Amino acid sequence: MMAGYGYAGGTPALQIKWERGRPGRWLATLLIMFLAACAPTEFTEPPEVILVDLRPMDVSLFEQRLAVGLRIRNLNDTPMEINGLRFALGLNGKPFAKGTSDHSLTVPRLSDAETEGVASVATADILRQIMGAPDAKGLTYRVSGVLFLSGATRRSIAFDSQGDFDLLSTSSAGKLRGLGQ
Repeated sequence: MMAGYGYAGGTPALQIKWERGRPGRWLATLLIMFLAACAPTEFTEPPEVILVDLRPMDVSLFEQRLAVGLRIRNLNDTPMEINGLRFALGLNGKPFAKGTSDHSLTVPRLSDAETEGVASVATADILRQIMGAPDAKGLTYRVSGVLFLSGATRRSIAFDSQGDFDLLSTSSAGKLRGLGQ
């Protein structure tokens, strides 16, 4: 399609000339964009990501590296193929650590799977957590971030989950619980 200005009867008018083969390309492009925008999303429910393990890996004066075990729960009727994730961990309402994982896994439909990531936390942040909760009988956590999906679309899905850990309970000794379990 070419547009130009011309004169029709002595007054300016917009003239549109169709080039051969171009209208079909424009219509096909518009149709593809329309269908992509109207296609239902594959996952209607966001995943639940639950903290299941937290242990030190590397300890230095200024920074700690932690192995973080996460359970990813797929609440959808479609398997979720994940090829990595990025997450932030908060403890007792305060930011604590940030981490990543490049592990690939498939979370079956209506099921869950575990993966492990590595998080870094400043030693000062650990000390603030300890000093800020001297009488704590438990802790709450929040894990949020993004799951990176495999496949042609290379999409990502955000998650935000919370849970707690009761330090005094003998029935949950050594186990973290996600809320809603």
